[in-house]
Amino acid sequence: MEYMKSIPDKFFDLAIVDPPYGINAPNMNMGTNMNRKHGGYNGESVAQGLKKGRLNRGAGKLKSRALNMMSCDWDFSPPSKEYFDELFRVSRNQIIWGGNYFNLPPSRGIVCWDKMQPWENFSQVELAWTSFDCPASLIRLSNTGGANKETKIHPTQKPVALYHFLLKKFVRSGNRLLDTHLGSGSSRIAAYKMGFDFWGTEIDKEYFDAQEKRFREECLGEVRLKNGNVYKQKELFEL
Repeated sequence: MEYMKSIPDKFFDLAIVDPPYGINAPNMNMGTNMNRKHGGYNGESVAQGLKKGRLNRGAGKLKSRALNMMSCDWDFSPPSKEYFDELFRVSRNQIIWGGNYFNLPPSRGIVCWDKMQPWENFSQVELAWTSFDCPASLIRLSNTGGANKETKIHPTQKPVALYHFLLKKFVRSGNRLLDTHLGSGSSRIAAYKMGFDFWGTEIDKEYFDAQEKRFREECLGEVRLKNGNVYKQKELFEL
């Protein structure tokens, strides 16, 4: 909100955002695997799994700090009316994930993401509201593994391929893009690889640092060693 206040009217051609839906998503049992031994689900949310991963990477006090710093309570409430007012002010068009949860104008340009989930008690689809006057779209893209499997750094992470689909469909050369909830950075990675101008904000430093590392590894081919030195992947191979 503070950043958008400094932006002129209609500065961005497209805002492509995935704000909190207000459904406590990080603590849902989303993305869990079948517990074959007991014939059910392991009951651990993605957020809990991520916290465990960060916990195991730390040591001593750092373990507790990593566990405590990872926010899992950001999805208790949806964005305010003031947020949407600002978003519509600074952008000409919008793609808003979870639009079915928000009080938005009617639109026929809905995007439906079929997650190809094999389990019926998981959400089978996710909807994005768009400001475009066009026929509704459907994309079938698995988020559970195979070629589309990506390392999870955020509880509600969306695939880069999903953003590639959206940008290819709705964005033109020279457009300026905004993502106010950067999260895992999937939108940023897609925009970078497609050559679009992109601005992003993320209020949580832990998530921001994680997506920054992911971006550098996937787009710049950089790897940061434990001693703090940063190398290109090619340079490490040569070493």
